[in-house]
Amino acid sequence: MLPFTVAADMRRLSVVMAVAALDTYMHSLVVTRAYTQWPLPGGLARLDVSFEALLAQADEAKEAARRGRRNFRPRVSVKRRLRDRLLRETFQSYDGVSTALGMAGLSGRWKEIGKQMSPEMQPAEIRAHLDAIVMRRNQIVHEGDYERKERPQRAKTTPMSESQARADIDFIAQLVDAIHSVI
Repeated sequence: MLPFTVAADMRRLSVVMAVAALDTYMHSLVVTRAYTQWPLPGGLARLDVSFEALLAQADEAKEAARRGRRNFRPRVSVKRRLRDRLLRETFQSYDGVSTALGMAGLSGRWKEIGKQMSPEMQPAEIRAHLDAIVMRRNQIVHEGDYERKERPQRAKTTPMSESQARADIDFIAQLVDAIHSVI
């Protein structure tokens, strides 16, 4: 049996990793669907890319042409730059996931997503639940999950039960499955 503090930290880590998995899934969804949309969805079309990156891509294309490479695939470098650019975005909260859905050409699909969940959920319920999980994740990652006190005598972490961790992880898994079934 793990000591209580280690077990609690493992539960916290599990919730953090579940939120990271949602973020990773949404990044992958945007990249995968980027080439299937025309015209590009607004959020994806307006994504800023540095001029330096554009110059590097032009130089790669020029060098490939100079070498006579027949199988030069410029979209491979575009995809790499898209992935690199998306790494600056987080798609964890309800608004973040909404942004990613928009970039993937799936705006306004929250009602459909909610119908795929068990029990069915309204968009406002999904928002409240997801944002609460992400807020807790942020407290864990950025504050060590310590209780906030004005004049603390001793540092104390916010408790996380096994049932709470399981419920949060199950919700994230169900949300990803629901999004996947809608696409």
